[in-house]
Amino acid sequence: MTEKKNIKKLLKKLFPTRVSGVIGLIIIAVVAFSLGSFLTGGNSSLNEKPDTHNHADLEISGPTTWTCSMHPQIQLPKPGKCPICFMDLIPLESGDGEELDFRQIKMSETAKQIARIETTPVIKGPAEAEIRMVGKLDYNETKVSYITAWFPGRIDKLFVNFTGTTVRKGDHMAHIYSPEMIAAQEELLQAIKTAGTISNGSLILKNTAQATLNAVRDKLRLFGLNQNQIDKIETLEKIPDHITIRAPAGGTVVDKHINEGMYVKTGMRLYTIADLSELWAYFDAYESDLPWLKPGLELEFGSLSFPGEIFKAKIDFIDPVLNPKTRTVKVRAVVNNDDGRLKPEMFISGILKSRLGPSGNLADTDSKELPLLIPISAPLLTGTRAVVYVELPGDDGSVFEGREVALGPRAGDFYIVRSGLKEGEMVVTNGAFKIDAELQIQAKPSMMLPEGGGGMTGHNHGQQATAAGSAKGHDKSKSEYQFGSVGRLDDCEEAQTALIPVYNAYFEIQMALADDNLDKAKAAFDKLHSLTKDVDMSLFKDEAHTRWMKIYNELVQKSNNGSKADDIETARNTFYLLSYAAIELHDTFGHALEQDYFLTYCPMANNNQGAYWLQTIDTVYNSFYGKSMLRCGEIKQKLASGNTKGE
Repeated sequence: MTEKKNIKKLLKKLFPTRVSGVIGLIIIAVVAFSLGSFLTGGNSSLNEKPDTHNHADLEISGPTTWTCSMHPQIQLPKPGKCPICFMDLIPLESGDGEELDFRQIKMSETAKQIARIETTPVIKGPAEAEIRMVGKLDYNETKVSYITAWFPGRIDKLFVNFTGTTVRKGDHMAHIYSPEMIAAQEELLQAIKTAGTISNGSLILKNTAQATLNAVRDKLRLFGLNQNQIDKIETLEKIPDHITIRAPAGGTVVDKHINEGMYVKTGMRLYTIADLSELWAYFDAYESDLPWLKPGLELEFGSLSFPGEIFKAKIDFIDPVLNPKTRTVKVRAVVNNDDGRLKPEMFISGILKSRLGPSGNLADTDSKELPLLIPISAPLLTGTRAVVYVELPGDDGSVFEGREVALGPRAGDFYIVRSGLKEGEMVVTNGAFKIDAELQIQAKPSMMLPEGGGGMTGHNHGQQATAAGSAKGHDKSKSEYQFGSVGRLDDCEEAQTALIPVYNAYFEIQMALADDNLDKAKAAFDKLHSLTKDVDMSLFKDEAHTRWMKIYNELVQKSNNGSKADDIETARNTFYLLSYAAIELHDTFGHALEQDYFLTYCPMANNNQGAYWLQTIDTVYNSFYGKSMLRCGEIKQKLASGNTKGE
């Protein structure tokens, strides 16, 4: 109470006159609050609150380091612009003091949830390679029979006169009239009669008669008659005019080659009979699938004729020769068709599931060893390498470690792991790209940068420049481009003067592309094309003429291509090649103007392989990225005028 009275007395002294309105009330309240805090020394019950501020946190945090998201090697104590690409710097989060391996990154549980990181254990389990093949059904060649003419004659009657007829073994097929067959039967009867008349004769005559009889019987066998038919003929008193042709096997008549009244010769095919109770299925297998195919494996197939129905077949033969046109191998499987529903020439599609071993090869039948498996979403594939991220649990969050693994074939929803992982380890199956991106930002080894050391591929402007070796006829070494390597020609002042318009047209192209102006660039390309052709050839003598003609052809060709560009990317690709012709032009002849030229380089151009170009300004004007990254690059050399070779 005493403190309140003291405050009132002090207020009366400070405000002797009455302050009216809302403003006065506000002033009084503010002054009262300030005085109250002063008089109480900040120790009143209203202000008594435990100090929860953690001074240790301030000590750990320390000064903030600023870096570039594209060039993590840039680390500065203050915010600003990246000295390489002029992007805004961002704060670099400091770690908690824990030392991590070069391939590791640490994430808290909250960070894992935000990034939706999911992990799955590495397991050992059965794996199957699923091979899909297409093909068609065909006859089983071992169950196809042919009825041929064993002797010449005329077909007088057909008992089977259409294809598709089902026959059994021994069924009569046709009647044939054959004078040769009739004569052979008469010889048989005559031989039997002769043998009977000399039964009481000498031994020599008996042996001769018996030999004749046996010869006639053999002749009939060669005509296709069996022993029963021959025995029946021997009992006849009169030879029949026609011989009955019978089916040698049961099945379906799939082809009829004769008609009634047709004369046939020995060996001519009469009928084709196929047993359709068993068919062959021919599949086309790619050469990459051959390691998982072998005779004896069972597969399943379906046909459009029976939607949803599955048939089974067993592989019994794999063609030893690859078809060079289709790059496939014929795989033959035996199909049971007792019900006769499947027909030859039906198109089919089959699936073979082969059990795989630990190395990804076809597993032995009696092998019990299981392969190591990871989900297909776990590895990040670059084409030649596979990277997975393994979770290493810690006391405070999780550490993720990148590993290169050797993968076997894909088995359904899994990959077989040949090396690099152990059973039970936890691999990231969702969010691996986010972890990889963070490692790239930190310049650590990642999917596309196995050695680490600098943001995105090709962004390290501090490296020695590569002069884009993919340009035709302009392969450069991996060291920095140095002028004078070709050899500057002296006494070329007149030629230098004649080349001034050529250089100016080139610089018009360079600035138009930096300004993203396609129409202006195409016009400058066309201008360069005309000006190059107008250069007086007589100004170039001896070696100068030889070297000028080489550069001349490049300038004319590339400028002509650039004038026809359909889009700015095509124009920039042409400018990339044109620039090396311009660089070689300056390397050989120099330039006449007192103005300096500048050799400029951007490592991100040309698909991160880098590119050089010339410009007249000592500030980078990037012709390959235009306004989006106008200052990306660096000045590599100043090219002085006259016959000097640059600095």
